[in-house]
Amino acid sequence: MNDMETDVLGWEIIGWDADDEAAHVTSLDRVEILRIRGLFSERDDDFLETAVYEVPPTLYPAMRSAIPRLEFREGLDYQIGGFLRSS
Repeated sequence: MNDMETDVLGWEIIGWDADDEAAHVTSLDRVEILRIRGLFSERDDDFLETAVYEVPPTLYPAMRSAIPRLEFREGLDYQIGGFLRSS
């Protein structure tokens, strides 16, 4: 995927509560995805754009180190994924 294609992508880390409601959502940009994509060894895409990936608590410290503004709330299950932004 080249830079032009990633311009139409957005990313979110979503924390799901026990009722499967999105209780905590954080948007990420391309630069931030580049900082953390290597943490997801199971990924099959360069920019975490074609699937939703679980964010286990073991990754929280490394993700906060790469993106200090990130917060993870207790009791939520987190996932990260990309999406096409609307025009």
